Amino acid sequence: MCGAWQRLNPEALIHVAYGGPEDAFEALTWPGRTFIRDPRLRTRDHQRERQSYRGIMQDVAAALSGSGVARVLMVECDVVPLRAGLVEFLMIQEAEQQAQVLGVGLRRVDGTSHPHFLAHQSHRYFQAWLNLSVRAEKDVVLMMLGCLTWWTWEAFAATAGAAEPMPAYLELAMPTTAHHLGFR
Repeated sequence: MCGAWQRLNPEALIHVAYGGPEDAFEALTWPGRTFIRDPRLRTRDHQRERQSYRGIMQDVAAALSGSGVARVLMVECDVVPLRAGLVEFLMIQEAEQQAQVLGVGLRRVDGTSHPHFLAHQSHRYFQAWLNLSVRAEKDVVLMMLGCLTWWTWEAFAATAGAAEPMPAYLELAMPTTAHHLGFR
């Protein structure tokens, strides 16, 4: 899969964040790789166990810090690149939308009956999580699919390092945290 992404994006630095068995990680030959130990990545019932990509983001941010990386395209291992030009397309979208984060199916879910929102709003630290916001409207909750996300380095690193007063499912945590840190 790394080879396919590299062929279609020859200028990209491909970095593997691996959360499988440690002995299999040792057998990987890809030069840029990080072993992810975070148990919140290894869930079975992802939504109910509130699977998190926070550990991935923190470990990759640490591994790439100071490398000059300006953008992060975070994709799950089963996302197959079909044609060249995705990075260029995302750069255009970022500029046109003046966004620091792009995600599939991004939408606002607070005040709705969206199951992820309903499952989180009763947590005793839910409001504390939202109150960390730098924004005037602190009750915004966003959702996006986690399989493919595009980040400026600043948004990626800040979201990775943000406080997490409660465990939040990755599809809510990533966009909501970035939004409340002031990113678009």
